Amino acid sequence: MEINEMYIKYTCILLTLMLFISGCVTTNKPIVKEVVNNESLSNKKEINKLKSKLLDFENKLLDLESLIKKEQSEKIIEKLDVVSNEDIRFEYQKAFDLIKVGEYLAAEESLSIFIDLYSDTGFIDDAIYWLGESFYSQKKYNKALKEFQKITKEYPNSEKLVEAILKTGFTQFELGDIEKSIKTLNQLIKSYPDSSSSRLAKEKLNSIK
Repeated sequence: MEINEMYIKYTCILLTLMLFISGCVTTNKPIVKEVVNNESLSNKKEINKLKSKLLDFENKLLDLESLIKKEQSEKIIEKLDVVSNEDIRFEYQKAFDLIKVGEYLAAEESLSIFIDLYSDTGFIDDAIYWLGESFYSQKKYNKALKEFQKITKEYPNSEKLVEAILKTGFTQFELGDIEKSIKTLNQLIKSYPDSSSSRLAKEKLNSIK
């Protein structure tokens, strides 16, 4: 039986019991006192039984309401999941396009909002990296370093990992921490010798020396 059908069934039973109890309570027959007392005692027992059943039905109704709400929520979430992946990609692309045309402040704002809203999606590491790039391009080096290091610490499997290490070294240099910059760039060359980032790291080291 469907949950909604069960809910309707229990609701009807509940209403019937309530009407019956109401009838029992308001019944008033002109009979002898002793009979009245006996019937009152009997009625009380029946009413207590009915109240117990009523409470049981009310609890079942609450459980059914909870199940219905859960089922509806799951359907809504499932529907949103199907639609949202395309929407999320679209929002990420909009922010990335701002980077490409040099609108770094607008990109910073757009990427910050994106990261807050979609922190559990597959685009999050890319968004964090490009947020770092938007800070770097605006010479906000402390903020940029924080984002690049977030990739290296929290997303070791990210496709942006090697680029994030490179930009970490570049940012450390801009902040005047030459020793750390050299160490970071040398570590990148050692760990990823065949990458394009390794070539750029070597060029940067040569310029430092």
